[in-house]
Amino acid sequence: MSGRVRSQMKSLLRRHIWQWLTDTADQLGGCSLQVKLIVAYIGVILIPVVVFSLYTFHQLYENTMHDITVQNQYVLDTELAQIHSNMEIMERTAQLAISDRNVLHYLTEEREISSDELVQFNLNVFPNLQHLLYSNPNIENIRLYTNNPQAHEIWPMIFNESRLPKTSWLTTAQHQQGRIWWDIYKGPKSLLQGQAGQENEAVQYMALLREIQASGGRHAGLVETNMRLELFSPRVFGTPPRDYAWQMFILNAEDSIPNGGKLVSSADIATASIQPDPIPIPLSHVHHLLQSRVQGQGGAFDFTYGNKPYLGLYRYIEGLDAYLLNIVALDGPLSDLRHKRNAMLLIICILILLMSVISYTLHALILKQLHTLRESMKRVQQEGDFQLTIPVYGGGEVAELALYFRSLLSRINVLIAEAVQKQAAAQEAELQGLKHQIDSHFLYNTLENLKMMAEMERQYPLSDALTSLGSMMRYNLQWSRPCVALRDEIRHIQHYVAIMNIRHDNQIGLDIRLSSMFMELEMLKMSLQPIVENAIKHGWSTLRRPFLITIEAYSKQDIVELRIQDNGVGISEERKNAIMAGLMHSDMDSYEPGMHGGIGLYNVHRRLSMQYGVGYGIKLDSIPGQSTTVTLVLPRRHITRGEDYDDQAVDCG
Repeated sequence: MSGRVRSQMKSLLRRHIWQWLTDTADQLGGCSLQVKLIVAYIGVILIPVVVFSLYTFHQLYENTMHDITVQNQYVLDTELAQIHSNMEIMERTAQLAISDRNVLHYLTEEREISSDELVQFNLNVFPNLQHLLYSNPNIENIRLYTNNPQAHEIWPMIFNESRLPKTSWLTTAQHQQGRIWWDIYKGPKSLLQGQAGQENEAVQYMALLREIQASGGRHAGLVETNMRLELFSPRVFGTPPRDYAWQMFILNAEDSIPNGGKLVSSADIATASIQPDPIPIPLSHVHHLLQSRVQGQGGAFDFTYGNKPYLGLYRYIEGLDAYLLNIVALDGPLSDLRHKRNAMLLIICILILLMSVISYTLHALILKQLHTLRESMKRVQQEGDFQLTIPVYGGGEVAELALYFRSLLSRINVLIAEAVQKQAAAQEAELQGLKHQIDSHFLYNTLENLKMMAEMERQYPLSDALTSLGSMMRYNLQWSRPCVALRDEIRHIQHYVAIMNIRHDNQIGLDIRLSSMFMELEMLKMSLQPIVENAIKHGWSTLRRPFLITIEAYSKQDIVELRIQDNGVGISEERKNAIMAGLMHSDMDSYEPGMHGGIGLYNVHRRLSMQYGVGYGIKLDSIPGQSTTVTLVLPRRHITRGEDYDDQAVDCG
């Protein structure tokens, strides 16, 4: 459930960030170019600088935390080694004290000891116990407690067990069956002085207690070795330095500890008065940290208390079943780091602000001509003043743009003048067209009268020739559309061949091999007549045999090839190449028909290329003495036909 909530929160945060970026972009869209440049300038500099600064300070934070952790781990490990060393000394001393057979015999012998045996014990055995005490300066006391009423007390090491205080831990320690029991308690320096009722200074000790067993496992007493707490763990129980920023605790691993459940720290059991703790954390919270954050034999964790950061490091103390905990205040080191970070960010912001002001001023100077150009464009748009002169000064892209705009205005003025001239010419052409239309109607009527006279005189061939001539005139004179259907072009060619056969005694044949699917193919008007005319003029004029022109069409995907083939004299390879080179010539004015071939083929090829694009036009093939084939490469487009006005096709659309 918590993962789903976090996912929803992240999604909501992303939507808010995106919405803010969108709103900011919309607001910047209405600002001037100068403001946009400043914002872009600030963004380009500020974002990398901030990201780099955050990364740098993050690394600095990590390095600082690592140094603090390593330094305090060394202090903690040093203290742990000191505690283990003192525990080993106390264990070895207690073991040596009760391993002497004479000492054990003295404590457990249930008979009255004679004066001679007591003297011998004092002279030969007891000095060994004293040597153990004096050879270990950190050991405060070695005390042997016995419940044997026959044993005599020998100060300051052998005492009757009744002198032990009646505490809860005493019963536990007496039934450990030879195992070691560690405890912290507060007691007098000398049991005898306390017993005598004299004033005795109370001292806090770390004590090792071990049961003394007689033969048969019977309880015979206790051995105690103790050490002052400030010697046992100087950093926990000793007087800390004045400039320390840490505090150590020894905390029992369980809820209850030897000292009646009371947490042990330097603040509780230091013998001398010390300065206030640098770690103002109550012991109950420290105990809570032990239960919730401590895992394993050792480690580290960070936490906050009272809005202040802290670092906790801990080590497990074997034997005591307790943890050595060191809490380090991070407010000082991290506060210095935060001050440095804030100072650096402040310096960055001031520098960016200063650079923004400088950049804004420089942009105002750089964009001055751009503002002038903008005002000039606005004046042209609002007032239509194309005679405006734009000043061009300096260099660079803005000056070049102003120069181009001035050239554009000059070109517009030229185009306006040309448009006026073309409009006047169009009006003149329209008048001439009306005049020609009147003349064409006169010619049509005259041809009709001649046709009627020929039919009345029964001159039917002449009547048919006049009909073909009239159709051709209508087709040529009524040029209102650039595109016609192939059917119309074929009909026009048929009329043309019919007229030519009157002159050449029906020696010219026309074979149309086109299916109905090609008849509605889009064609440029007057594309076939120049080709057929060239075939008759150049391919048949010197022949004595009948002349045949064949028209076929082939479809290849979106392309149609219309082939016009004759059985004439053909052309040589050299002349064919010259004609094809002429067809590829782009300049009509410099084209010389006498050198390359008829201008009719060139006009048809150029019209097809201009109408349909590169790749469309005329291809030429020939077999000398046999045939010549002209192929028109056309797009596969079908024309939409409307009403037919005297064989005139409508526009191809």
